[in-house]
Amino acid sequence: MTTISVPMPKDLLQFIDSVIKSGEAENRAQAIRKAIRKMREQIEINDILEASRQIKAGISHTGDLKKILGKRKSS
Repeated sequence: MTTISVPMPKDLLQFIDSVIKSGEAENRAQAIRKAIRKMREQIEINDILEASRQIKAGISHTGDLKKILGKRKSS
């Protein structure tokens, strides 16, 4: 695992600490990892919703869904 250092505004740091205090994360690193995973999940959901919108609009997508999603994850 790689360690990164990120400057954090006081209000976000206080929020992270409140997440820890509430028991949703054990420490700051875990809280940040959870937030990034959630952001990645939301981006993937948005991609699926956009593809669905395009299909309904008559813009077709062809190919293997796993390959299409794999391209998205590697970019």
